[in-house]
Amino acid sequence: MTKAIKKPQSSYLIYCNEKRKEVMNLNPGVRIGDIQKIISKQWNALKSEEKGIYVELAIKDKARYQQELLDTLQVNEKPIATADHSITYESNACIYPIGRVRKIVQSDPDVGKVSKDALVAIAKASELFAQFLGTKSYEQAMYRNKRQIKASDVTRTIQTTASLDWLREDFPIRAEVVEESKVKKDKKVLPDSASFFKTMTIGKTNGTLSKE
Repeated sequence: MTKAIKKPQSSYLIYCNEKRKEVMNLNPGVRIGDIQKIISKQWNALKSEEKGIYVELAIKDKARYQQELLDTLQVNEKPIATADHSITYESNACIYPIGRVRKIVQSDPDVGKVSKDALVAIAKASELFAQFLGTKSYEQAMYRNKRQIKASDVTRTIQTTASLDWLREDFPIRAEVVEESKVKKDKKVLPDSASFFKTMTIGKTNGTLSKE
């Protein structure tokens, strides 16, 4: 049995869907294109804290989508497009290819044969971790009014989330690294003059200066 996965909505789209009927009732006979322009102007006029309500709803909807995607994908199952352009997958699925997971696990010389159930469990755990990290990084990006998740958002998430403290050494805050490199660059070590200039001595035969 398949299940259609509804794509997540942006904060702006959530606002539009909420206000469209109200705006249409206040402007009877107005074309839908003009209705959308009115809603767009209202959205742009909102204060940041007012938009924040819809940003939070968008974050929750994104998390809902990711969870449904994890819950409904099937091992090695190809996506199926439906009439409404949604995507369907079989249940009990994994996003990560099991063959690839097996290859990575067995790259450890101490690991022998691994059962399919164990591989599915490892793949699922990896997907849940990626979902958690992605959701938290998305929240960091949205908090700073960014439309894309960047490496700095992932690093900031790791540095500020207690359960990810085991990754902090591998993902240092870039600003600190840059600052540290600047300090090191400013501390110029003057070379020993002896490495550049040899002692000048007076030649014994002609009395001229010469280098040793």
